[in-house]
Amino acid sequence: MKQFKYVARRKDGSLIDGWLQAESDQQAKRQLQQQHKQVVMLTEQRSSGAKQLSREVLITTLRELATLRESGMPLDQCINSLLENSADKQMGLVLKRLHSDIESGSSLSEAIAAQPDSFPYYVSSMLRLGEASGQLGEALFSISERIEREEKLVSEVKSALTYPAFLLVVCVATIFFMFLYVIPNFETMVQEGVDAGALGNLLAISAFLNENLLLILVIIICILGSIYYGIRYGTLKDRLLSVIYLIPMFRMLMDSWNIVQFSSSMQKLLQSGVELVESVEITLNSISDVRLRKKLSHVVVKVREGKGLAESLDEYHAFPPMVLRLISTGEAGASLVPCFREINNLYERRLSKGLKQILTILEPLVIVIMGGIVGSIMIVLISGIISVNNISL
Repeated sequence: MKQFKYVARRKDGSLIDGWLQAESDQQAKRQLQQQHKQVVMLTEQRSSGAKQLSREVLITTLRELATLRESGMPLDQCINSLLENSADKQMGLVLKRLHSDIESGSSLSEAIAAQPDSFPYYVSSMLRLGEASGQLGEALFSISERIEREEKLVSEVKSALTYPAFLLVVCVATIFFMFLYVIPNFETMVQEGVDAGALGNLLAISAFLNENLLLILVIIICILGSIYYGIRYGTLKDRLLSVIYLIPMFRMLMDSWNIVQFSSSMQKLLQSGVELVESVEITLNSISDVRLRKKLSHVVVKVREGKGLAESLDEYHAFPPMVLRLISTGEAGASLVPCFREINNLYERRLSKGLKQILTILEPLVIVIMGGIVGSIMIVLISGIISVNNISL
């Protein structure tokens, strides 16, 4: 996804500026038009190619910056203080650019938005809110909490997937070893002109691998490199997520994560005194799911026209009925903040439980599949040996 800075005119004639993510400038214009905004200026923020910061370093730096800002220290001095004490080389370079941009007159949100490769996509949007409400320190704390929560979830997934991934690597290595070194030894057992059945097919595959090993390795590396590049810089990530979304178990996880993102952001924005429609608009740009962002862009228009939030979300089937009922109850009682807090807590628990269930299923499933592949090869080898011996007799 590309990041764009825009200036647009609302229906009432007022100008608004901000940042949004889209696959192209045409898609960015369509997003703004769907929100009934007339594009005045649209500029793509070019990727610098810099590495994204370590989450641990980023969380620590944001919390330190929030603490310094809450103490009343001017922003440029806060960043300069962090720069002087930074032990991380990459963070040091990022802080230098931030300090330079802020001294040139940019706000912190603008300076961070100018470095999209170094920060998560939603940081600049949440900071813009904090700057507008005069609660920059609180916004920084909120961002660090969100990043920490995301990092905890990612760490849980990585930790749980380590063993299945290890089994997968061992299985693939075992299969390659068998085809490259074990199966060729059976070639002498097959008489010329005799149909060896499945064993003959294995021998043919083995011969092909041995003759074209270098080419195959190059192709594999190119494919893996293309996949990495497509996920990191292209649209492959969104396409893969769309495919994964078709699997019921993963759909439940992704829906829960979307609800957690939405409810957490809305809770913090409304709690800070931001108007409902502005909260939805800012939250829209902090959502990672492309499908949900598209739905929320329509919801923003409906809410701006005077429709209720729950009614608008229901119209575009953005969330499950239970979430919509809770939001509707919150709207009726003018208590959306506790409503979103409850939704967030509920779906965080559901997300954690669902993740554990899927990972519990995944580990034995990988073992069964890998064992089945290796076992099938062994059965073919043994059957081939028996059939060849019978032919010899």
